[in-house]
Amino acid sequence: MRYRTEREIQSKSLLKEGDYLSIREMLKRINRLIPDKKILAELDSENNIVYHTASDIYEEVMNLGEGMLEVGLKDAHIAIVSENCYRYVIADICISSGVGVVTPVDVNAPVQLMATLLEKCDADAVICGAEQIDTIREVQQYCPRLKEIITMDRKVEGYCSYDELVEAGKKRTDNSIYRNIILDLESPAKILFTSGTTGANKGVVLSNANLTANMINCIDSITTRGDNTSMSILPMHHATEINTHIMTRIGCGRLTYISGNMRHMMRNIKIFQPDVVTIVPMIANAFYRNIMNGVRKAGKEEKLKKGIKLCKMFDKFGIDITHKIFSDVYMPFGGKMNQIVCGGSMLNPVTIKGLGDLGIKVENGYGITECGPLISLNSDTLSEHLSVGHACPGLKVKLANTDENGIGELCVKGKSVFKEYYKDPAATAAVFDDEGYFNTGDSAWIDSTGKIFLVGRKKNTIVLENGKNVCPEEIENVIESRMDFANDIVVYQAEYFNGNTSRQIICAGIFISDESLRADRKTITDCMERINNELPNYKKIEYVELPETEYEKTSTRKIKRDSLPAMCSGKGIILM
Repeated sequence: MRYRTEREIQSKSLLKEGDYLSIREMLKRINRLIPDKKILAELDSENNIVYHTASDIYEEVMNLGEGMLEVGLKDAHIAIVSENCYRYVIADICISSGVGVVTPVDVNAPVQLMATLLEKCDADAVICGAEQIDTIREVQQYCPRLKEIITMDRKVEGYCSYDELVEAGKKRTDNSIYRNIILDLESPAKILFTSGTTGANKGVVLSNANLTANMINCIDSITTRGDNTSMSILPMHHATEINTHIMTRIGCGRLTYISGNMRHMMRNIKIFQPDVVTIVPMIANAFYRNIMNGVRKAGKEEKLKKGIKLCKMFDKFGIDITHKIFSDVYMPFGGKMNQIVCGGSMLNPVTIKGLGDLGIKVENGYGITECGPLISLNSDTLSEHLSVGHACPGLKVKLANTDENGIGELCVKGKSVFKEYYKDPAATAAVFDDEGYFNTGDSAWIDSTGKIFLVGRKKNTIVLENGKNVCPEEIENVIESRMDFANDIVVYQAEYFNGNTSRQIICAGIFISDESLRADRKTITDCMERINNELPNYKKIEYVELPETEYEKTSTRKIKRDSLPAMCSGKGIILM
């Protein structure tokens, strides 16, 4: 069975009546056309899988919406602070589709940061798990506007609960208000905070029109083999997970398993046995690294090579035998996984090819919160693994301020692109040009066919004293492809002291969890010297920091660059 875009598959079924007009209309349509289709599932307290149909989802959204209006939350700004779960999805859709404005917030954010975010988005209410009640109470003292706390999973004395709102909504079916709301598709529906990897978090305002356009972009771009299953892994406050993955799956009538806490990812993947997972590059790299480490420890490297050759021979005749040949490789991932959709940053080409050889198709996407988030997707990474593909059909792209190599800042225009940063007109004006294009802050080049090749974040670019620009992500990918035993890799500029003099140099911070490997400085030095031989002189690494603990990361496993050291510790490896 060949891979096709969801557009090709759905054109004669769910999209026969045309594109969805809103997330609300999408729910109404699947409830009418495929009411009994299982769409979402999660584990109960005894690890049994509980399924929810299209009809279940529609009715729960409607009832929760009626209940929220009943308690006076019309037009309220409501934050969700919770672990991933079915009710999270329902609340997100419900609020953004007629109650008010929803803001998903990282459940693991420190109290002060959470207070800042809730204050920034003008939160009137919070929906949270019972475990988060104490944290939200503490946050309330910094957020005078925050009055209402609603518990997501169970009743807590003195607080309104999700169940109570749903039950109140069920009683209003004869006098329904929420069910009959006509949405203003251009009004604010969701505020998503940027990751804050290089500065303060900004509130990205997305309308229903933006959210729907992003879903349509995904339907036009993401390929599939048909009625497969996927597993939700990434935190739902992240735009990629709930806007791109989950909403698109619901809109295509596909079953998605919700994993909950990321700590249980590998346990749950064995239970759910998904065909597809949507993850970030760090997780994809870890998947492949763990597979290869297992192969090496078992002494099966030659057997693996022979198996790959055999699979490629059968593939010429259109026969896929990878899951039979590599069944032991697939078992830790449930045994059925055949596709990974990856986004968030550039993906290591070694990982793409390695997983592809094992029969796992990798689609490498690129997006940014301000664009809904999907901008482009490369669904054919085996033939062109360095590109992030063509821009989605609903988007226009261009390059600004290109240099002599054709590299410039990628700019995007289209219906999924946000209108403003919340209550920050200066920041908004700074990122849009006179033609209405959004400046992504990413450096890229575009080939003659329109394929986008990312170079790195402009904010991360290291500007040397001689005026040369160095994109750290480019060097990080080289190191990652040559040093598969490293867990964290980050390239940055820092001050190095030599006696009474100091100068700014390019450093590589490399965290290796295996203590024996971390202590093997000769192997690390030899490896880094080989890497330096591949790099131009001005890009060479002069110092390697070897921290004993992993670098601080965002909830989507991106290293926080604003917390990197400004000076070399002197305890690392000098390569000068």
